[in-house]
Amino acid sequence: MVLIDSRFHVAIRPFLATDSERVQALVSNKAVARMASNILYPYPKDGAKTWIASHGAQHRGGTAIIRAIVSLATNQCVGAISIDQITRGLNASGNLGYWVGEPYWNQGFCAQAGQLMLQLATKEYAMKRVVAAHRVDNLASGKVLEKLGFNELQPEYMIHSSGQHLFRCYEKLL
Repeated sequence: MVLIDSRFHVAIRPFLATDSERVQALVSNKAVARMASNILYPYPKDGAKTWIASHGAQHRGGTAIIRAIVSLATNQCVGAISIDQITRGLNASGNLGYWVGEPYWNQGFCAQAGQLMLQLATKEYAMKRVVAAHRVDNLASGKVLEKLGFNELQPEYMIHSSGQHLFRCYEKLL
């Protein structure tokens, strides 16, 4: 399912195997890996291909919703957005994460994709709560979460691929 809102310049859709080369190039950037909490640097050869191939099982298992962020101007993948750590039931919840390639920073892609993903989480997955976190030095991510209406919680130390770091934590009730 592709989600598009005519007010936005992005769409979100499931990843395609053909996205792997583009994703590999975007995440092989040290600056992107530094800001994302789950991207290794250097990124493994064929890491994007393996990662994209894992999405079907996660979706079928109900553990994650992973989508490509696509620029409508170029019809190219510019990043990823996901909700993982999904719990089911009356208080269904998940953890929002996103990244875009460095050439696409500060252009509104994450905030717009976030709005689409939150719509999907509410309508298709009946989620009631979504949490998110970012490194304290990633101010742009904090602005995205504020635009999406998240409320800030207490900061926490968490493990990042490069070690333990202080993260700002947020939640949004849907």
